[in-house]
Amino acid sequence: MVAEPITHERALRCTAEQAFHVYTSRIGDWWDPRYTADAETLETVTIEPRQGGRVFATHSDLGVDDWGEVTVWEPGRRLVHTFTLAQDPAHPSEVAVEFLPAGEGCRVRFAHGGWNEGNAAVRQKFGDWDMLLDRFAALAQQPDELTRSS
Repeated sequence: MVAEPITHERALRCTAEQAFHVYTSRIGDWWDPRYTADAETLETVTIEPRQGGRVFATHSDLGVDDWGEVTVWEPGRRLVHTFTLAQDPAHPSEVAVEFLPAGEGCRVRFAHGGWNEGNAAVRQKFGDWDMLLDRFAALAQQPDELTRSS
């Protein structure tokens, strides 16, 4: 590894299962369209719910823009996928998210790593995870989400 992972952690007022559900099933709702191939034509972002599933954005004009592949799918606990958005698909990075019970809520540990000689030069492009994760946390903690994903 050439560079350290980009890491973030959030304490949420929802269960780990609810946080996992919102992160994976509702990514199209919390992902900021500006961080796609075309914010104006983005329809949704999808994580297929299984190991080997695709991570992709769908645009009305471009069709499907593949972002990676799910390598670990542990509902309510852990998600890991390769990540090629804004980088050479031949040298993907890796996103790993852990969902840990903590009291009446949970902790979400996020790491964007897998930086090597083939992709480390683009690492600086990914400084806005904090904002994206704030959008995720806000959605996961909405009162209707707490009942919907139970």
